[in-house]
Formats: sequence, structure tokens, C-alpha cells
Amino acid sequence: MGNKIMNKKTWFWVLVLFFVAAFFRIFFFDLIEFKTDEAITVFQTVQFYLDPHIIQRGLISGIGVYNFPLFNYLVIILSVFSRNPEHISFVIALINTLLVPIFFLIIRRYYDQVTAVFASLLLAFSPWAIIYSRKIWAQDLILLLLIPFFALLHELILRKKSQMTMPIFIILVLLSQLHASGIFLSAATILIIILLRVKINFWQALIGILIGSIVAIPYIVFQLTSNPQCPDCEAFFKYQSSARSFDIYNLIRPFQLMNGQGYHFVLGDSYDGFIASFSLLKYLKYFFLSSFIIPFIGIFFIITKKREYLFLVMYLVIIPPLYFVTRTIPYMHYFVILIPIIVTVYALSFSSIFNLLKARLLKSLVIVSFGVFISVNIVFVYCFYQYLSIAKVIQGDYGPIFSLTKQTVDQRLQDYRNVQYYNELQSYTYVILGSKDFNAKLSNFFVYHGDTEFAALELEKQTKEVFK
Repeated sequence: MGNKIMNKKTWFWVLVLFFVAAFFRIFFFDLIEFKTDEAITVFQTVQFYLDPHIIQRGLISGIGVYNFPLFNYLVIILSVFSRNPEHISFVIALINTLLVPIFFLIIRRYYDQVTAVFASLLLAFSPWAIIYSRKIWAQDLILLLLIPFFALLHELILRKKSQMTMPIFIILVLLSQLHASGIFLSAATILIIILLRVKINFWQALIGILIGSIVAIPYIVFQLTSNPQCPDCEAFFKYQSSARSFDIYNLIRPFQLMNGQGYHFVLGDSYDGFIASFSLLKYLKYFFLSSFIIPFIGIFFIITKKREYLFLVMYLVIIPPLYFVTRTIPYMHYFVILIPIIVTVYALSFSSIFNLLKARLLKSLVIVSFGVFISVNIVFVYCFYQYLSIAKVIQGDYGPIFSLTKQTVDQRLQDYRNVQYYNELQSYTYVILGSKDFNAKLSNFFVYHGDTEFAALELEKQTKEVFK
């Protein structure tokens, strides 16, 4: 009877967590972020379905090096039914929504029910976990690999199952291809395995690396056959020799993942307008600053009471300094790789106090405190969405909301709705929308498809723009 009750409770939380995670992820799709990177990915996906081919390189990264094509292939799989940007974003958001209750089941397996509930709600309502859960960008699919890795890591370290070596190294290699932050995660994992003397199967590790590298073969072939050879190697060394500084924010960013700090980058010059639009936000920043103490309670609990979870703390000790010493720019999306770890540490901060206290009143105070923390994040994200719907164009990294971009594209293409290749035309227009020579590029596109009349019409529009 007890097991049945436990199963009922578990399924109750699975359903609750799915729906609460869904609210900010699979709704409000008119507000999704959709700029050049997302548009290029959609266009490449459309091109693939028109003419299936081996994709050798992904999007160009911020350091001037092209990414591995893994993300492109994942998007191709996710867009098998539709290449509409909203559809692809919906599928990505649905995946991230489903990962929240899956994360709950994983935490419940290796910790306890209370920690699992706290951790999953933190993941569901983290402003940063939400913003990187619904756009067509590599970081938005990191949790798809990161959550299974998190579970396998617990099997390896806590359950001493060395047979987990191969899948762990497969995922690490894939994460490194999905985003460069995976390289830092891999380095930290290897160092933790050495320091904690975790028993692994070295042959399985090698096989895992080789299996994970299969998807990278087109990228490697491109580098070896290019002239000059390995252009991305040259771009990487150029980046390494560029003037960069050591940024202390690399050491702070992980502790901002659970609240609304750091949104200056997302909003840019619109940040002050965002704060001014909602009077409550002026006070939330003080709450966010005070919440910095929360994860250190969890860290103290692990070090003093639960040293078997020390590997969680080690990731927080290793990865941020790695970013710091390599003079990596402290963009928040580089730290998405730490979300399951920091979520668990935060959750242990609350659950350790909750489990330590005996009086119901005191336990209730812990729950109320946690509820306040979650509520503040909910208010912040709600205000953020409200501001997006009002402002429509953000003078920062977010840019214009998708509905506005789609409206502009539809207006630009209203004369060409009946062309047979309209979907390809639309996806290409998203890419060039902000170009100064937009009409010339669209004209060349029509020339490529043999529509000289439309090509001439675009050049005529360009001439009118010049003499307006």
C-alpha cells in the first residue's frame, strides 16, 4: 500500500511539474527570440530537405570558429514535420518541458523526494533555464544531453557502476560538439574522476570518444581538405592572440542562474525601460542579491554531511575558474552547462534545513521561504514577457520579437505568395531581413530560381529606396 501511495505521489509531481514548466516554455510563442543565428539555422534546414546533403559546419561562433554540425542535424530531426520557426521552437520547448519531470525522477532516485521537488521547481522557474529553452539555438538543446549525463554521472560515482563509462564519454563528446562549454564540462569531469579516484573502464572511455566523434567526421574532413588546411584552427589561434581580459564575472555567473540577475545582456539599452515599467522590479534586485547566500548553505551541507555529493561542488569550483583563466567572455549562455548542478545545490540548501528541522512550524517556514523564492522568479519572468509584448523590439541581444519579424517578412513578400518555392523564399528572407542590400540579395535569389521579372522588381524597389 505504501508503494502505491508513493507511486501516486510521484505521478502527481510528474504531472504538476510538466504543467508548471510548460507555462513559460510552450506558450507566448509570438515573443520568442528569432535573430540571424536562428534564421540561418531554419534556412539551412529548409535547404537540407530540398536537397539532402552532408552538413560539414554549423553556425559561426562568437570567437570566429565554426561550430560542429551536430545542432543542425538535431534541428533537421526535430523539423521533420514542419520547418516553420514556431513549430521548431515549440518542439524544442516541449523537449525542455518534458526534461523537468524527468529531472525530478532522477533527483528523487539519488537524493530524496523533498530535494527532488525543490530542484525541479527551481529548474521549472529559473529565468535563465526558461530563456534558453525555446529558441532555435544550440544552448537550448544542451539539457537534452545534459540531463542523461547527470543521471549517468550519479550511477558512476555514487553506485560505482564503471559500465557507465562509455555512455558518459559519448555524451561528453556530443556536448562538446553542441557547444564549446561542453569542452569545459569534459575537462572538469576528467579532473573530478582523477581526484576522486573514480573507477572507470578506459577501453570503454576510448570507444565512447570514438562513437561520439562519428557525427564530427564531416567537420574534420572539411578542415583536412580545405585550402588553406584547417581554417577554423587559424581562426581559433587568431582568437587566442586577441586582446582579452580576465573577467571576475566568470566566477559569479553560476550563482545568477537561479534568478533574474544578468539580464542586462539580454535587454541591453532596454534594461532601464524594463525596470521602470514595473515598479516591483526595483526591489527584486535586492532580493536576488541576498539570495546569493542560498547555494552556500547547500555547499556547506555537502562538505560537512554528505560528502558523497562532493563532485557537485567540484564542478562549481573547477569550471568557473577555467572560464576565468582562459579569459572567456562571461556570457550567461556559457553557464547553461552548469544548470543541473547549481539547481541541485540550491535544492539541497532548502531540503537540508527542511529535513533537519523537527517542528512543523519551522518546516512550514522553509516551504514558505522557498515559495517566496520561486514566486519572485515567476513575477520576474512574467514581467519580462509583458515587457516583450509591449516593447516588441529590444535594444539588446534579444532583438525584435518573432511576431514582429514575421509580420515584416510577410509584408515584404506579399507580392510573391504564389511562387512554388515560397517556404524557401520566406526562410531566406528571415536571414537577410536586416541587410542594407536586402533588395539586391532578394533579387539574386530570384535570379537563381529563374524568376527574372521578380528580380527586376526587387532592383526597382531598391532604386526607389535610394532616391526616397
